[in-house]
Amino acid sequence: MALFAAADTSPERRRAALTVLIDAKLLSKRADDAAVEAGRSHLLDQVFNAELPMHRLLAIAETIRLGQVPGRGAADIAKQLQPAFVEQLPSMQLLSEPKDRLNLARACSLMSADWLHDYLANSIAEEEAGEKARAEMIAALLNRADSLADALRRLATAFASLRPGTESPGDSVARRLTRTLSALRDALMETELEAGEELGKALYALVSAPLAAIGRPQEVQVQVGLSKEALLAVHDMVRTRISVVADPTMYRVVEYCRKLCGGGSWPVDLKKPLDRLTTDVTEALLLLGRQGQCDQALLGQLDILCSHPERARFVARELANKHPELPEDVRGWLERGRMVAVRQASGAAIEAAASNADESIGLALQAARQARALRDSLREPLASSLEIYEPALASATKELLDRVQVLAVQVEQAATLRGLALYGTPGEDVEMSTKFFSVIGNTPKQRMTVRQPAVVRMRDDGTIGEVVTKGLVD
Repeated sequence: MALFAAADTSPERRRAALTVLIDAKLLSKRADDAAVEAGRSHLLDQVFNAELPMHRLLAIAETIRLGQVPGRGAADIAKQLQPAFVEQLPSMQLLSEPKDRLNLARACSLMSADWLHDYLANSIAEEEAGEKARAEMIAALLNRADSLADALRRLATAFASLRPGTESPGDSVARRLTRTLSALRDALMETELEAGEELGKALYALVSAPLAAIGRPQEVQVQVGLSKEALLAVHDMVRTRISVVADPTMYRVVEYCRKLCGGGSWPVDLKKPLDRLTTDVTEALLLLGRQGQCDQALLGQLDILCSHPERARFVARELANKHPELPEDVRGWLERGRMVAVRQASGAAIEAAASNADESIGLALQAARQARALRDSLREPLASSLEIYEPALASATKELLDRVQVLAVQVEQAATLRGLALYGTPGEDVEMSTKFFSVIGNTPKQRMTVRQPAVVRMRDDGTIGEVVTKGLVD
């Protein structure tokens, strides 16, 4: 306790003394001890007045560690540290111990300075082996980022500036990227941060930009490890941010990973994440398909995810076969792998084709009216007779007559939709007009008897327009 409280104790020895006190659980028992308050005051003094930047950072980390002890006033300590964050802190890597960097990251997570965004991103990129510290930095970065895409873009910029002094800098950066993506995936489950604009492009930049600057990793194990975490990161992002699942650019990094692994067949070790992403893509295709939409770029992701084109075609065809509820054009697209250009007929061509049926509709209208008239005349007497002489046929006959009525109504509705009507009634004497009628025989007269009505098209104002089919008179 005396060593922790002494004014002339070096920062390193004060840290060691604090560790002993925490492990022995003495601080919580002696919360009001003057020696504890003295040690705390010396730490705060070092935060603002230490000559070496490393000692400033260490004092911040130790002050945070002291605040984590129950009863030590964590909120007060955080408030007292705020002035130290007015200006950007020195690099976290000045602290050699990962635990110290972890506590410094915890201090950063409590502050809200504008410079912390890029400072945390750079600290994540520079972190070599302190995984707990890296996870704390990522959580702090996500908590203050505008979106997930914003955080990834900052990380991409930070990683692109790395220049490790190792024999294989590409392998070194790739390993660090792998650990960062792993920690990022864990953080995705805990944050409600929205996806943001062009999330897929941001992830692609994070993985590809740093390696483009210094070269790709040479070790196969490193290539596979980075690819695995990148693929799983895509999977976790699309399942936690459903708005990006159908965005083809979300899967852009997948093609990069395939090239990273040689460009041929995928390594066997990547089968599990590839299967997950294949499921993600097929679910996205199904989601769009149910809305009648086809996305060729999204379908093309199956070619990248599958080692062989035949496998990609099989997956797409199987999706079509399992979901007959999809629109037929969507199912056909999945089965063929491409959209078939359908040439739209002109309005005039459609109308011409429909007009060819108008004569048949008109004749059907005449037959329907005759059937209805016959039905109306037979219904009552036929029903009475059958109830007496053939009661077993009464029900079936009634149903038949009702169906005649329904059929007549449906034919009339079809005729109305086409604007068709009948001109003239069979047996009626009318004034002969060659516009509407053809004469049976060779003896035209001024007034003749209608044998078959003419089929005419009605105008919008209710007057007779063109003649579709002439009637017959004699």
